[in-house]
Amino acid sequence: MIAGYWKRIRLLQKLIIMVILFLIIPVLLIGYYLFSTSLSLAQKEGREMLEEVVYQLNENIEYRIVGYQNILMQLSLDSGITTTLTQSYSSLEEEVMGLQQLNAAVNRVRSYFPMKSIQFYKTNPTLHEDGGTVLNLQRAEKEAWYSPMLDNDQSFYWYFNWKDDYSEPTLYISKWLVDYLSNEKYGFIHAEVSNRALFDQISNPLALKKGGFIVLDNKGRVLANFVNKQDGDGNARPDYLAKVYESSKGWYWATVNGSKSLVVFETNRLDWKVVTIVSQQEIWQKLQLVKKAAVTVSILFVVLTVGVLTGFGIRTTNRLNSLIRSMRRVRSGDLGLTIKVHSKDELADLEEEFNAMSLRLEQSLGEIAEARSRVEIEKLNLLQAQINPHFLYNTLALVKSMAMDVGSSEISSTVDALAKFFRLALNRGTDILPFSDEMDHVKAYLEIHKSRYPGRITVQFDVDEETYSCSIIKITLQPIVENALLHAFVHTGGRGCLTIAASMRQDRLCITIADNGSGMSEEQLHRLLENAQGDRVGGGFGVYNVNERLKRYYGPNSQMLIQSKPGEGTIVQLVIPQNQMSNQAIS
Repeated sequence: MIAGYWKRIRLLQKLIIMVILFLIIPVLLIGYYLFSTSLSLAQKEGREMLEEVVYQLNENIEYRIVGYQNILMQLSLDSGITTTLTQSYSSLEEEVMGLQQLNAAVNRVRSYFPMKSIQFYKTNPTLHEDGGTVLNLQRAEKEAWYSPMLDNDQSFYWYFNWKDDYSEPTLYISKWLVDYLSNEKYGFIHAEVSNRALFDQISNPLALKKGGFIVLDNKGRVLANFVNKQDGDGNARPDYLAKVYESSKGWYWATVNGSKSLVVFETNRLDWKVVTIVSQQEIWQKLQLVKKAAVTVSILFVVLTVGVLTGFGIRTTNRLNSLIRSMRRVRSGDLGLTIKVHSKDELADLEEEFNAMSLRLEQSLGEIAEARSRVEIEKLNLLQAQINPHFLYNTLALVKSMAMDVGSSEISSTVDALAKFFRLALNRGTDILPFSDEMDHVKAYLEIHKSRYPGRITVQFDVDEETYSCSIIKITLQPIVENALLHAFVHTGGRGCLTIAASMRQDRLCITIADNGSGMSEEQLHRLLENAQGDRVGGGFGVYNVNERLKRYYGPNSQMLIQSKPGEGTIVQLVIPQNQMSNQAIS
């Protein structure tokens, strides 16, 4: 609303409003605002900064957690490992080979992802333990972490083994091995990960602010401590962090090492607490800068307002000069040149009129140039139509002669079909040809397809004799047949039956092309008819293009109907009027 009003008012009114807005009001309000809100602003910025740091740290830690989980998932889905752990062994040699393959896979993983150990606990009685990597499931039942793992219903189970002195913990991650066909467990993967592997690569982003962060597990034990001065001994949780277990995320003020500090925390997927800590003194350092900036900004606003008023007059002059220079450029041949319309004042009216004139002049000259270009392209196409077919036919005749020389009747017949295919497609430059020629064109295409894929496609023809004398646009049936061959029989290895039928019904040529392929859903059928690219394979016309050409030549009297359901094949029906062609469409 305000922007719209500003564009409608005149230059003198703008000048008066700018004096009020940029000189009087800012000087009175800015100083008051800066001093009254500086404290809360500094605290808010500090909290938002720590929340972003907590988020980034949490993302970094979760990335590493997910990395280890993905490694275990990759191992559980490895077909070689699955086979080694589940197949029945009848000889020691088979067991040794299976264990060697499994150890090779484990060594590859450990070479690029640090793990202390990876073990497979299995239920297969025919596979013996190797003492290190492959162990019987009964051994796990004696471990302290096995019972909680059975009760845990998650995809991955993390367990911590703390030493008596609460020094660095050892982390374990386990995943059940499941046969997804029978949904039975045949063991699990158990990996040992050092605490340093998770946290040593993480740097302290708050070091410059004399702060740090702490990572706690769900029982309050410290997994990583990057605070400059620790409050407490070993890995026991400091007392000032008790509040982080009251909610999943948040912030509060606490006394850390004798200094009031801001504590911001967040919980990750393993119920770990990522806590960042920065002292209040570090956050309020910006207040001194804000106080100094308040005075500077007040002076700057006065200077800026005077500069704005001066610049307003200069800007108006520059707009007029720019308009004059643009007119001279258009006169020199720079057509279509436009300038920015800044508002709705008097100068804007001139700018809009200049833009409209320049664009219209460019459009008119462009239309003339495009018409000339189309004439030249048509001449070139006619020349290519005269040269290319002649060269192509001579080349195909030469290939046929060479095939006959070596006694290859299959190559000779394929070349004959290809020559007929191109001869009917080019058809001396005309778009309308007898239906008999169109059928010959399709048969030539099918003959080539059969040569390429012998014995896969069965084609049945049911064409009334009276239809051969009808007229049709060339290359109408071939794209539809090609679409069926490419897509209908994908799930049958290219094998299927194709039926082509034609008959006359009340001066209309009715053509049906049916297949017993996989069919299409309604969404696929809609996309086939609406996609302007069609099935453009090998440079051919798509089904969409065939439909558009029928409409263009015959108007609304022609029809293309497609019936298809998944698993029931597809039927394409064409209805082409024969009593008279639409002169308007042809022209």
